[in-house]
Amino acid sequence: MTTLSSPMTERLTTVVERTSGNFSLVETLRRWGITFYAGVNGGGLVHVAKHLEPLTDLTQVTDGIPRMLTMGEYVAGFAPLGYYLASGRISGCLTTTGAATKLGACGLTDAKLHNIPAVYVIALNSTLSAGLAPLQDVSPYGMNILPQLQAELGDGCIVIDNIHRLEAQLRWAQQVLLESRPVAIAFHPDILSKSADVEVPRVDRPRAFRRADVEEFVALFPGQAEGRRVVLYVGSEAARSPGIERLTRQLAELLHAPTVWSVNGANAVSRDNPYGYGFISFGGNDKAMELWRSITRDDVVIALGFDAGEYSLNLAKIPAGTLWHFTDLPAGYGHRNGEFRHRVADEYRVVRGDIGCVLEEIIPRLLSRGVATNPLPPAPSDLNTRAIPRDVRERCVDFMAFYEALDHYWRPHSIGFDDVCVAYKDRQYVMQRPHPHIRFYTAHDGSAMGGAFGLGVGAKIANPAVHTFVFAGDGCWRLFGGALADAAFLDLRLFIINNGTYAIVDKGLEVVIPEVEKRRYHSKLPGIDFVAAAKAHGWDGFHLKPDLSNLGEIVDACYEQRGRSILVDVPVDGDQVIGLNPRLLNLTIKTYL
Repeated sequence: MTTLSSPMTERLTTVVERTSGNFSLVETLRRWGITFYAGVNGGGLVHVAKHLEPLTDLTQVTDGIPRMLTMGEYVAGFAPLGYYLASGRISGCLTTTGAATKLGACGLTDAKLHNIPAVYVIALNSTLSAGLAPLQDVSPYGMNILPQLQAELGDGCIVIDNIHRLEAQLRWAQQVLLESRPVAIAFHPDILSKSADVEVPRVDRPRAFRRADVEEFVALFPGQAEGRRVVLYVGSEAARSPGIERLTRQLAELLHAPTVWSVNGANAVSRDNPYGYGFISFGGNDKAMELWRSITRDDVVIALGFDAGEYSLNLAKIPAGTLWHFTDLPAGYGHRNGEFRHRVADEYRVVRGDIGCVLEEIIPRLLSRGVATNPLPPAPSDLNTRAIPRDVRERCVDFMAFYEALDHYWRPHSIGFDDVCVAYKDRQYVMQRPHPHIRFYTAHDGSAMGGAFGLGVGAKIANPAVHTFVFAGDGCWRLFGGALADAAFLDLRLFIINNGTYAIVDKGLEVVIPEVEKRRYHSKLPGIDFVAAAKAHGWDGFHLKPDLSNLGEIVDACYEQRGRSILVDVPVDGDQVIGLNPRLLNLTIKTYL
């Protein structure tokens, strides 16, 4: 039997065994480039976690040693998502038996819904304790966790119940990750602690495309588009291709195609794209929604990726006569048999391959051949037409003015995450177009309150040089507030949108159940001195003044890397409605919740 040797084994400061499946698991994942984990040690996890060094300083994140950030499982479950979005690399979450798995699985669900590869290492009870009522019983006699994970992930849930199958199971785990899916590696501690001989080298997914699909598109599309309006719908998958902003602009200019995007798809669009009509659906811009609602069978849509969630397509089919779907995802969220034919009113065709590579191939060929579309004029400079009330309660900021001002302050190498609060509805409406200095993301398909904090943690650890901003509500705080001390050294920038209410619920129910008195909305929140709480956890803090007079000072502080995280309390009037929520009609008419 061979013993794995690596820089990890040479640098261990304590003597631990290096022949068990526990070591083989950590070492194999290291060979794949996975060296960061978040979670809490204990129970069935201890013999895996002993092979990890603690992460206590940002200077450690590039040393190649597998490390663990001790952080509550709810936050830890979201950290791999932010890590991937900031770097394109994979990381992991560790959970022990019992409630820890349920907490960490909140992030796992969002990883599935947003097609993000991530590793969730989940401890089960020892096989020796089956039927003996063990603590935190996750067996069929207790929580029965495996059928839950298998129902959610299918073949992405791997159960290590035979050490002799470990190598084959890790090969499959890597295949799941290559398909941009999360994998849950659930193990019985007594099984994984047995001796193991594992050799699973790293495999990378090449950037390529299916030649036959491209040839079909080049042959058919010019005829389909002749004399017809072509609309580009840019989804989040497109943002994973390097240089994609340039390519989406070139395609839009070539086809004179008005371009709209989902909230995360905006990261694939350049601000100066002359055909950029804005965000659609949740918090969507008025001009973008006017365009999107005007699509008929006379139009052709090119979908660069396919964001199918309710906050993108609002449960509707795209009513175009022809839709070309460019994708490299074998099983994107919302698919049926790998396709989205069921979300299109008429003809659906797919081009498989890396979206950037596909565009690099087809744009010159279409340019050479020529495409006689029915052109639309470039987008107007202002993508909104609604008049937003600017009168707000005393001691509150004008939230419109706040975002308008922030748009002038962003600096290069920034990333932002919007939590499940008015920020993930209003920010895109006000800013209208993506900013060249900052990418914004939201895990909107799962819409798990408080998740953005974990995304910010993961992003900062993936790339400490990136200025990381999180915008979370005072309701979201209730989900992650206890983790602040663990993130004090990360140089995070957390803006608390403080309106004293679950504002999306509060304003939404005025539409959904207007006949019910507001006290039955159950949406009010007691106040918290967030700055004092932040300082008590080792952070710095600022109160934003209602007239925004200290915003510049605050932003300057945020861009200083001082090894200390900062919280900013933003007082907001929850009655100021900015971005719209089309989902309210579903709740009113379809009442499926």
